[in-house]
Amino acid sequence: MARMTVAAWITATRDALEGHGRRPLIEFLQRQRWFGGKGRPLVDVRVLDAVPIPDGEPPRCVALLGVEYRGAERERYAMPLVVRPVKGSGDAQAIAPVPESFAQEWVCDATTDESTWMQLYAAIGQDKQLIGQAGCLIGRALPHGRDEAAAPVRSAAVLSVEQSNTSVVFDRRVILKWIRKLEAGINPESEVLEFLTTRTAAAPIPTLLGLMTYEEGGDETSQPTAVAVAQRFVPNSGNGWTFTLSHLDRISSEARAGFSADAPSTVMEPYLAQIRRLGSVTADLHVALASTSDSEAFRPEPITRDDVEEWRNAMSKQLHGVCHELETVDPPSRSSLGLSLDELAGWRTRGQGCFADLGVLTQGPATKIRHHGDYHLGQVLKTAEGFVIIDFEGEPARSLAERRAKLCPLRDVAGMLRSFDYAVRTHLARQGPGDAAPGWAGDWVSAVRTAFLDGYRATAIPGQASFLPPTWEDSLRVIRAYELDKACYELRYEMRNRPDWLPIPVAGLRAVLAPGKPGRRIEGAAP
Repeated sequence: MARMTVAAWITATRDALEGHGRRPLIEFLQRQRWFGGKGRPLVDVRVLDAVPIPDGEPPRCVALLGVEYRGAERERYAMPLVVRPVKGSGDAQAIAPVPESFAQEWVCDATTDESTWMQLYAAIGQDKQLIGQAGCLIGRALPHGRDEAAAPVRSAAVLSVEQSNTSVVFDRRVILKWIRKLEAGINPESEVLEFLTTRTAAAPIPTLLGLMTYEEGGDETSQPTAVAVAQRFVPNSGNGWTFTLSHLDRISSEARAGFSADAPSTVMEPYLAQIRRLGSVTADLHVALASTSDSEAFRPEPITRDDVEEWRNAMSKQLHGVCHELETVDPPSRSSLGLSLDELAGWRTRGQGCFADLGVLTQGPATKIRHHGDYHLGQVLKTAEGFVIIDFEGEPARSLAERRAKLCPLRDVAGMLRSFDYAVRTHLARQGPGDAAPGWAGDWVSAVRTAFLDGYRATAIPGQASFLPPTWEDSLRVIRAYELDKACYELRYEMRNRPDWLPIPVAGLRAVLAPGKPGRRIEGAAP
């Protein structure tokens, strides 16, 4: 490729992406697992900025894409690009040909380009500013991680796990999370990790090493936007989800010989010990997040009646919304879930009583604090010593303000309990309809819930932990309300994204709202 000035190839890149009615770019985005707008009425895509990545050949840049949907809703995405020849007709990274004299060159996605990631990571370690046409990317290494972040790297490997961001591992000592969907303002993950890394001791998290943000030029009112988070790599054997599914495979084999959660088991007992440890690690996180009074963003605050009323109203609105959606689906679809209109009406009534239990949070000195926000088995890494908690972004569908809000951290506890339910139902689905809801499944859920809660309570002690109600019984009532709310969230998500999975949150709602001890039964089976 003939050498071009930076300005020339940036212009060529922009022209290529925005040419042909932007159709090649739109079609490329729709195929990417990190693109959150799949299936939505996309109106337009524009290159808002192109930031050159220096010291490399062929040319590379980071493009900031502005995506507009019908109704004028807009989103921004960050995509590294490289200009190079295509690798045949099946080159999946090729987006659009560079026009005119550069017809043999294409603008390509650089996600799998090792040099791109090495240069971006070097910008963090060396506190570099990469200047674009409308703003700049700013790298920043934290003081305690400066030496490690500045050390040269030999390899960069993109993780293949499906997620809304892109993770890159450098020499198995650093992991970089590249944030695809951009939002101006303080990013919860970088904020929480920086607080836990620099202000607390022994928090069960990966150490934060550095950050990259994007700042718009000439606009003093604009807020920096987090683009990348660099953390120390944690050697692991997978996450809590894969660890649990592997365990369930072994339990299925043992069940054929007569499994009972109450009997000694060479398979069950070691797993329960690990889950008790996970409960303790979860409590360690909450204790750390509640440990300071000199940071406004992390200072524990008393839970007020207004807080409880706001939370209850939001939960009630979500419950009524999902019930209404189920009432309006065609009768055969509702019947396939075993749902009747009378049962849905009962959910509304019993749900209000369940949400009313949040009132116990105002009867004692309970405080609201920062918390994980999207806590489940996929958010913990299994290590030789136990577990490490990752991914502090919060639920992607929520705004930055919602994800940074202080709440009762028992919401995290409920999220993990729901994840155990998802795990066993996913396992049952893989076994086929002949193994639907075997008797051992209910015993397994009960034993695992008890182990997790016992581990949590042993570290976050009622009467001592400021964020808990005075008694454990009151904590269980609050957890139940959050479990119901989480099951409603899951139901709405599955209706929009994975209808075949709807039986899982439906069964979860039934379990939480069932008479007697809530959330302990397995009813029905996953699809």
